[in-house]
Amino acid sequence: MKTYLLIFFFFTSLIVFSQKNFDAGFLPKVVLSKKLSNQIKWVNSLESRTIFYDEEYQFTHSLVDISSILSFKTDLNQSFNFGYILRFRNEETIHRTFQHYNFVNQFSSLKMGQRFAFEQFYQSNKQTTFRTRYRVSFEKPLNGEKTDVKEFYIKLGNEYLYDFEDLEIRLTPYLGYRASKKDRIEFGLDYRIGNTINNPIENDIWFRVTWYISL
Repeated sequence: MKTYLLIFFFFTSLIVFSQKNFDAGFLPKVVLSKKLSNQIKWVNSLESRTIFYDEEYQFTHSLVDISSILSFKTDLNQSFNFGYILRFRNEETIHRTFQHYNFVNQFSSLKMGQRFAFEQFYQSNKQTTFRTRYRVSFEKPLNGEKTDVKEFYIKLGNEYLYDFEDLEIRLTPYLGYRASKKDRIEFGLDYRIGNTINNPIENDIWFRVTWYISL
């Protein structure tokens, strides 16, 4: 698995840095969650985006996202999310609502998760826009059949986002570490290929760090 990750990083770097329309930056994120009952979880997050490389070699702070989600678990493997994101980007404020359907399959030590999403974007003086998303992810502990405290795991994700005009594809290889029963951290790459239908193709690569905390 380590060999596959190294190969992925190598070829991703070759593809990305060979493109003209390319941005790179940091995506730090903190996620706080609390169980309100056996079926309901409240999840809040704060994420920022900083660009350290673009065509003009500028170091700029791009945006901040604040989100709140209510997750309803319908059975052991399925759940529905209803959420809201407030985005601050430059001088504009964007409101987003979304709905998720999630289900998880466990195959021995390998966990496969899938998510279907529908999103709505609201901006001043602009028409409401919509987007669909599908994501599949695979998670596996590096030792044993489950990730215990102070152990590492890997997570590989692939997501497709369609706004009824164009398609964006995301690849997300992460390395995770369970620091305690209440928190874990994931770090890795978030590689995005945009404008796959309407050229020119855009390439973005983000170095992501996410801290999950359970209250």
